[in-house]
Amino acid sequence: MLKEYYNNIVTYLTQSFGANFIFLTILITTIASVVYFIVISYIITQLDTRYFIRKNKVVKSISLNKSAEANINETSRLTLIKSGLNIVAHIAKIVLGLFLLICGLAMLVLPGQGLITILIGLSLIPFPGKHKLENNLLARKSVRSSLNWIRIKAKKEPFIFD
Repeated sequence: MLKEYYNNIVTYLTQSFGANFIFLTILITTIASVVYFIVISYIITQLDTRYFIRKNKVVKSISLNKSAEANINETSRLTLIKSGLNIVAHIAKIVLGLFLLICGLAMLVLPGQGLITILIGLSLIPFPGKHKLENNLLARKSVRSSLNWIRIKAKKEPFIFD
């Protein structure tokens, strides 16, 4: 019965789309999966070993000296340009994070590294409770071992977790 069902699906797909289209779809999907794995592996190997340790932010006060006060007018235009570029970069980071989050959710049922992709996507998006959700994902032994396996294969030190 299962074999007959499989033959019916193959016949329907071949008649509807053609064998070349199906082959091209499988080829593109395979190439995209391999490229995605290489990019994610590169990102994981470039992170610091203490990346997942929560950092306490220390605010430092900045004092201006007299020569810096004289240059404020000249640098104010550059500061506006830099702040505009920072906003664009921040928005691009959030959009990339949302894209990776959606891809990761899809990879929970499709082939791919779903939980690791969700973790990377969440690390790019700022929202309340972010660290708690990241820690919940990192509490899974399979996620930790996958992250460290990739780093060990690249001859990097494994991550240090909280």
